[in-house]
Amino acid sequence: MAQWCLGVDLGTSFSAGVIAAEGRFDVLEVEGERRIPSAVMLDERGTLVAGRIAQRGIGVSPERVERNPKRYVGRGRMLLGGVPVDVTDAMAALLELFVSEGRRRFDGADPDCIALTHPVAWSAERKAVLLAAAKKVVRGVRIAFVDEPVASARYFASSGRVPSGSHLAVYDLGGGTFDAAVLTADGSDFKVVGEPGGSDEIGGEGFDEQVFAFFGTQLERIDPEWWTQVTTNPERRYVSYAADLLKTAREAKETLSKFETSSHYVVGVNEDVQIDRAELGGLIGEEIIRTADILEETIRGAGIGPDELAAVFMTGGGSRMPSVQQAVRDRFGDKVRTYDDPKIVVAYGAAQLAWKLKVEHREPGRTTGPHPAGGPSLRPAGTTGGHPVPVLPVAPAPAPAPAPAPAAAPGAAGDPAAGHRSSTGPMHVPAGHRAASGGAPAVDGPTVKGVEKVMDHVLEARAAGGRVLVHQAFEGGHFLRRLDGVEGRHDRELHFGRLVEWAASGEGVVTTEQVGPAQLLVRALTPELGIRSTHPLQTWGNPTVLAHGRTGWVFYQSRQTVAVDAAVGLPWGETGQLAMIEIDLGGGFFFQEPQPRDLGPYAQWFVNEDNRVRRLVDQDSPSGTDPALSVGAPGCTVVLGQFSSNKPLFASRHQDFRPWQVLCLVDPGGVVRPTMREPGRSWLHQVVLHNGRWFTASSAGLEADTAAGRPALVAPRPPAGALRWVPAGGSLYAVGADQVSPARGWSVSILDERSGALRFLMGKKSAALAGHLTSRYRWERPRLVADGDSLWLTMLDAGRSRLVHVTPEGAREVHRAAGTFEPVVRVPTGLLCLHRPADPVGATRDHPATLVHLPL
Repeated sequence: MAQWCLGVDLGTSFSAGVIAAEGRFDVLEVEGERRIPSAVMLDERGTLVAGRIAQRGIGVSPERVERNPKRYVGRGRMLLGGVPVDVTDAMAALLELFVSEGRRRFDGADPDCIALTHPVAWSAERKAVLLAAAKKVVRGVRIAFVDEPVASARYFASSGRVPSGSHLAVYDLGGGTFDAAVLTADGSDFKVVGEPGGSDEIGGEGFDEQVFAFFGTQLERIDPEWWTQVTTNPERRYVSYAADLLKTAREAKETLSKFETSSHYVVGVNEDVQIDRAELGGLIGEEIIRTADILEETIRGAGIGPDELAAVFMTGGGSRMPSVQQAVRDRFGDKVRTYDDPKIVVAYGAAQLAWKLKVEHREPGRTTGPHPAGGPSLRPAGTTGGHPVPVLPVAPAPAPAPAPAPAAAPGAAGDPAAGHRSSTGPMHVPAGHRAASGGAPAVDGPTVKGVEKVMDHVLEARAAGGRVLVHQAFEGGHFLRRLDGVEGRHDRELHFGRLVEWAASGEGVVTTEQVGPAQLLVRALTPELGIRSTHPLQTWGNPTVLAHGRTGWVFYQSRQTVAVDAAVGLPWGETGQLAMIEIDLGGGFFFQEPQPRDLGPYAQWFVNEDNRVRRLVDQDSPSGTDPALSVGAPGCTVVLGQFSSNKPLFASRHQDFRPWQVLCLVDPGGVVRPTMREPGRSWLHQVVLHNGRWFTASSAGLEADTAAGRPALVAPRPPAGALRWVPAGGSLYAVGADQVSPARGWSVSILDERSGALRFLMGKKSAALAGHLTSRYRWERPRLVADGDSLWLTMLDAGRSRLVHVTPEGAREVHRAAGTFEPVVRVPTGLLCLHRPADPVGATRDHPATLVHLPL
């Protein structure tokens, strides 16, 4: 049976493969193309397809297609047709196209070795996603990784263009990222010199989006109503128009590589749009200059003088643009080398590495099987930056990782950390959680460099009255504990069957405990966690609990919610009835039973994710908002989503649906001041009282009330994104997401009180917030911790959490860790955070985390 190897470059926008057999190399044509789109689609049968078929699906079912699945590597799942799809499965579907085509050429035989390329700065976690995808496609096949610049350099070296011992630079402008590296050649092997450079925010896809916006300005002048619908309306036809226009933008950009001007007909508006090279240069010229600057900085950082470079190789689809080539030639002159198809260059280099490894395996004294520890076999060939290229045989599955902390189950009884006794009595310490020697608490969670472990099994932590309260979950139930310092010890605790929601102030704590279906016990606790009062409450769904000073509030659904949609003539959402009770946290131990206060009908409208999930609030609809404390005032606010309709007595469909919103201001003492939202105004999604002024986040964007009492738009909402206010001390920040489904891009700005405008502080288009700005679930929202006038927040980027400290002067990254690393409480000695090595922020709290202390 014939033996062959495969090199594959799974790119952001396009992918390519090259096969190697008996020393010959041949570009693998898939679906009749040398370069295939990297798109993936989940069809109506639930089958994941990739390549040209998936790209054609953009015009038919754009919500089922992801054009750039590689961007999700290290970031989590993508949403296709409302269904969460793991990026590993998406990359496997893409790789399967090349493996299947190769099998057809070699009588169904699997390849002997597959070499996969990746950006030079990719972490081990992101490369692990590629490995997992390859294991889904083939079994018992050696898998090798190679940096993309090294792969391209291998090709040029094989053509005799790289003298041994020389230095060369690689300029790689792809669809999603720009990478720069300096290599030293040793025959056909290479080593990265110095630190690679690059940018995750510059690439062909970004250029396409800028041309898309350029065409949009033309179309907006021609037909403003059509353009508004294309950029804001989630209907299928308008989403398809937007997808077609983005495709047109990419074609226009590519056309300008050969011609001076490009004109295109736009379906839907029956007009032409135009762009020329000069206009394209005006859109992306600064970014192109920035890539040349990054390349120069990378070369200087490697300690290599320009005269020491033998060549500068240009790869990546973006390097074919004349303006890109001219910018690099202006810096490096005749040292610049190009190839007619830079995408194929990288795949060629990968195939050469795969064949080299196969040949070495056949030579006496060489092995490529698993090494004794069962990990990767490291070979001298193809080392990068002093790190050998790992050849990863598909060995038997490794031993399973230790089981995660037990989930919080309703009605379970608890297991505290060992070695402590509280003033409220002895604490049960089950087997397996005994204290370590010396009385330290027994902890068994993850270890993160640069942080100190406090305790395990933690769901939430909050500061109140100068102390930290921690909510822990065990198999036997839940505990609320008051920490004594940050060493994991506590001096007070209270046991619950299942603690649902809670809030704390300096005067006490309000808790809600699940005791049965739709049955809660509401308790008022002292700051020492002693029980002051207990009140039974019937409710559907989780309540919202707030506390300020000596007043606590519990907002709850007083009747069962009803799911509604177009089948009954209503938007996709839920309707119910919102009520509240007020709890007195101060005074003695003699309380009157709190009287429920009915606030009125309460409806929330959602984005229809997959005809099942009711998770993301529809920002273009009049939803009710969750209650929230008023900043700078003793009460709280809540917006009720309400509506009327003509519904015949014996019919199930609503007719003449008319929605509105009611803003309720709730003051201590049970005073509720409702105000109907005026017709014709944007829909409210957040209300903040800050420094005596009202600030709102609405369907239009961020607004601030003027002296005349009318709102002024501070920042428009991105058509597919979200904006929210975050008060911190005397400052007011604005946190945004470029896209909410799936979550992508984030930014943080601060309000300039004098000018009334926002000042940008930090952001990243290729990363996302840890959490979601528009989720109905409190547990899925971004964890933003205020510390005086500053903020602490977490973004997720390439499978890692990056903790960011934001101040009025700017923002900086202070820590990064694998998995989810969320700030929860600022303490005098640092920051308490929750760490989950693998789990993202989710809509539930089924996976407790480890509470850690980050010294500052």
